[in-house]
Amino acid sequence: MKNYEIMFILSTQLSDEEKKAGIALVEDTLTKAGAAELKTEVWGDRKLAYPIKKKENGYYVLTLFQIDGTKLPEVEAKLNISESILKYMIVRND
Repeated sequence: MKNYEIMFILSTQLSDEEKKAGIALVEDTLTKAGAAELKTEVWGDRKLAYPIKKKENGYYVLTLFQIDGTKLPEVEAKLNISESILKYMIVRND
């Protein structure tokens, strides 16, 4: 299992409960795919470098985890259909 991190951006127009649900969705998706040692850091509201879906600000969250790399397409497929996530990026962390 290798170390990875996912940075994802949620809409700032979501309520606090919806933001927590969005974070839980990502964590649950990773856990169901076999990820271990989840560590989530909420960075909060920040200005985006460029508009995404006509939004200027986003709610940033970083999650560190370990997973078998062959499971990542399954994770990405589930994250792509989530409407609360504006953008995400998964990076291998050596």
